[in-house]
Amino acid sequence: MSQGYLNRRILLGAAFAAPFVLSVSRQAFAASPTRIVALDLLATEVLLTLGITPPAIANRALYQRLVAEPELPPTVEDLGPLTEPNAEYLQILRPELIVLSAWQASALGRLSEIAPLHVLQSPARNVPAVSYATDVTRELGNVTGRSTEADQWIERTALALAEAKKALSDRSITPLYICRFAANGRNVAVFGGNGMIGDVLRQVGLTNAWQGRVNASGVVSVGIDQLAGDPDARIVHFDRGAETKQALSRLEQSPLWNALPAVRAKRVTAMPVIYPSGGLFSAARFARQLVSFLPARENHG
Repeated sequence: MSQGYLNRRILLGAAFAAPFVLSVSRQAFAASPTRIVALDLLATEVLLTLGITPPAIANRALYQRLVAEPELPPTVEDLGPLTEPNAEYLQILRPELIVLSAWQASALGRLSEIAPLHVLQSPARNVPAVSYATDVTRELGNVTGRSTEADQWIERTALALAEAKKALSDRSITPLYICRFAANGRNVAVFGGNGMIGDVLRQVGLTNAWQGRVNASGVVSVGIDQLAGDPDARIVHFDRGAETKQALSRLEQSPLWNALPAVRAKRVTAMPVIYPSGGLFSAARFARQLVSFLPARENHG
């Protein structure tokens, strides 16, 4: 076992021995902090959207694969896993504030010994995702002294959704299954409900073909056969690189896949990945991608 690994474990133990503090409201931190570390993908997206470049984030590679935009500058360091960021390196960085999500708080709350924490609370199940992302953007804008930038992005997002709705209104677009294929070629994650994907679809005037249950994040894993529920629907899937390539190679050999009405009618569309638990930047980008990737006329086979 390396000495670096041992040092990290020792430091983590020392940091976590202190009383657990959840909320930044209980702590003092610099007015309008600028050295802000993000330990969650949404937090990273929102900080970058506000024009704040964190010195480091948790799981840089995961952000680049699942969120992608706003793009991470090369100067942003990687703190390691979302569930176990490198406490030793955090101490070296001396951030003024650490932003994390509620699901991380119980495990990482003792990082308050390194810097004050700001915990983003989870959305209530009945709150549409774009409304939640708006609240988070405004909240972090206030905390970081970027309230003007937050208001600008709230306005930009509303405009992007309105423009997408207008651009799509003249198209005869059938209901859409928005999904992500599993590498095994048998399962698919389908998006709906109040999640960001389902919420944006509603706001731009499109119909979600998936009317079944989803979890609190607006997604559910089902078998490929479930994409036959609406025979007139179009399948729109997110391209996640190697995982999607592997899935498609298996689906091409699947009699079940090839029998789906959308596949037979060539109503299958791939688009760049959108983080389904993302912020306003992701919501606006998804709306623009719908305009760019959906056909002007549907092919009904």
